[in-house]
Amino acid sequence: MLENKIIRVPQHLYFEDTINFVNSFSSIREEKNYVFDFKETSIFDPFSLLYVSHELEVFKAENPTSNFYARNFSHLTYAAHMGFFKSFGLDFGKEPGEAVGSNSYWPIEVLYVNEIKERAQDFMVNPGEVLEQYAESISLILTQSKSKIVTDVLRYSMREIFRNIVEHSECEKFSFCAQYLPSQDKVHFAVLDRGIGLKKSLSNNPKLVLDDHLDAIEWSLQPGVSGKVYPGQKKKPKGEWANSGYGLFMTSSICRMGGSFFISTGDKGLFITEKQKRVMNLETHGTAVYLSINLNQIYELSKMLYDFGRNVPKNVFMQPSKSTMDKIPKSLNI
Repeated sequence: MLENKIIRVPQHLYFEDTINFVNSFSSIREEKNYVFDFKETSIFDPFSLLYVSHELEVFKAENPTSNFYARNFSHLTYAAHMGFFKSFGLDFGKEPGEAVGSNSYWPIEVLYVNEIKERAQDFMVNPGEVLEQYAESISLILTQSKSKIVTDVLRYSMREIFRNIVEHSECEKFSFCAQYLPSQDKVHFAVLDRGIGLKKSLSNNPKLVLDDHLDAIEWSLQPGVSGKVYPGQKKKPKGEWANSGYGLFMTSSICRMGGSFFISTGDKGLFITEKQKRVMNLETHGTAVYLSINLNQIYELSKMLYDFGRNVPKNVFMQPSKSTMDKIPKSLNI
């Protein structure tokens, strides 16, 4: 006989706590009623806001004959303001995209791929130009325009992740949110799509052998690897935006410097810092990316981009000039 199931949401919904919590869904047997209790919950990070709301929606869809309830959530005003609850259907707080951000956070926002492509077509530009505008707006707010170099770093990382989704994921929409932590001088940025995943996307490249989702993740972080551009291709994309295959490589390299980079698809995730590289088991219906960028490493970040710019094909990144680099002090408080 089906009964009620009380599911207690953890106190801290940080990165790894969140993964463990969502992984527990697979061991929950079918019930008539599921009750998610947020009584002990107090803290979210951007990845958790997206990943938990996304997987709760998936969990609901996989149990269409069950009833879903939530209780003890009224104290979670930050998550409500960010659009967390309405993301999975609970009528509490703001809708994604409704709240106005500040210089320390960007609420959950949903972008629709067809709208981006239509807007680009209306203005006769590449979709990358449209995504550049979104990325620049977010980066200017989160860095408070303190430094052009650090704003460029953040803008580039966000733009390239958005581009990967629009160009390769085949999804209808994707969501993202971000937060700046002044005490750590770090920006945390999370984005999640419900597309075909990296393995299926990269399988279009006949030069790659992909045994599993981890293979796909590893290949996606290599320079110049793409499902649409590869050696021996008869008709390669042309133009300023035909630099597929470098975004994740460069972004993951940037994040390792005092920060971290995480990407997941299918049943695997890869967490990378300067000192470690760890494979994680989790179920991602699409692809998720979570960045932590250490803004106080401005000189090292800008130097890294300059060095990258000399060793990758033209137009991959508009790197700062050598004269600009010479003007940047090696120690700079922003």
